[in-house]
Amino acid sequence: MSAASIACFLAACLLLVVSCSGSTSGVVGLGASPGQLSGPNTLSTAWPTRLPDDGQTIRDAGVQVANSVPPVDRTWVSPGEVVIDHFYPGGVASYPISVHNGGDSSAVFDVAYRVPDNVTSAYKFPPTEAQDWVIIADPAPIIASYATKGIMVTLDMPESAESPEYWEFWTSVKDTSQDGFVKTELCTRWLISMR
Repeated sequence: MSAASIACFLAACLLLVVSCSGSTSGVVGLGASPGQLSGPNTLSTAWPTRLPDDGQTIRDAGVQVANSVPPVDRTWVSPGEVVIDHFYPGGVASYPISVHNGGDSSAVFDVAYRVPDNVTSAYKFPPTEAQDWVIIADPAPIIASYATKGIMVTLDMPESAESPEYWEFWTSVKDTSQDGFVKTELCTRWLISMR
């Protein structure tokens, strides 16, 4: 294995497990490829990208990612970031997050709204009422060993609601079967821009 291949592998490993406080854009737990959808509630998000099987690497958003698919033996969530543009009071936007159980037995996960520890530049913390606007379709999914489950998250903002022009909230994912004092929490950032 060449030094460049080892460096790419190590860079990909660093992307594998990101806690909420260290999470930035991209997919939490693996490399991602950004995509853009258009419409009144625009969602642009990062999804896992299957890389070529010929041993090549790809360059994605300035980061070289080693040839691999998401590891089955690691717990991850995807996407790491969802952007909702042109949102408005009375609007509804839904988007699924994927939760993968990398453990060797079934586990119950806790999927919940979360106030961010920190916010992306130019974004504000969410209004207190925002916790009531976020609906998680399955807040306690049971996920089989090495399986992935999609969970729909909906932002349903009342017509009378007020918010900053740019604000952020997180969805938190925790494996409730974890033991010990240190427990891993993975998050998806939701970046909202109002029209």
